[in-house]
Amino acid sequence: MKFTKKAFRDALKGKNQTEVWHLAAIKIGRTPSQKEVYGLIQDISTTIRESRKAYAMAYQSQRKTRFEAAELMAWYKRGAYGQYGDSHYRSVALHMLRRLLTEKHGNYTKVPMLGHTHLYFCSPSYGHADYNKVRTCAIEGNEEFVNKIVKIGKNFMEKHNI
Repeated sequence: MKFTKKAFRDALKGKNQTEVWHLAAIKIGRTPSQKEVYGLIQDISTTIRESRKAYAMAYQSQRKTRFEAAELMAWYKRGAYGQYGDSHYRSVALHMLRRLLTEKHGNYTKVPMLGHTHLYFCSPSYGHADYNKVRTCAIEGNEEFVNKIVKIGKNFMEKHNI
C-alpha cells in the first residue's frame, strides 16, 4: 500500500480509523503518535469539518478503541487465563488485572479484593470504602478464577509493600 492524499481523504470521509492510522504510519515511516496523526490530517484536510474529524479520530475515538474486546480476548488467550474468556465480567477482571501488572504503581492503583458476593478492584488504602471501586465477576461459580486473581493481587501488594 502506498500513501496518497486521495486515499487518506477517502479514509477520513469513510471514518475508517484503522486505515487512517495505517496510512499515517506509511507516510511517517514508523508508528505515529496521536499528535503526529492529528497534524498530518490537519495538513491534508481542506475544510474545518475535516479538521474536526481529525481531532476526533486522533484523540477521542482512539480512547474508545484502545481495549477492544478482540484485543482483550487475544491477550488472555495467550496467557494462563484463556479458559475464562466466556463472561463479560471475567474479562473486566482480567482487564483490571492486566492494568495492575503493566502500569506503574501509583496513588490510583486498584488491587483485587473479595467482597461478600463479588470481586472488586479498589484502592488498597481505602479498601471497600473506595467510592471509585470496580465491581467485576460474582464469586459464586467462579471460585477458582477469583482465588487466582486475588493471589496475584496479594503477590503484587507484597512486592510493592502496600
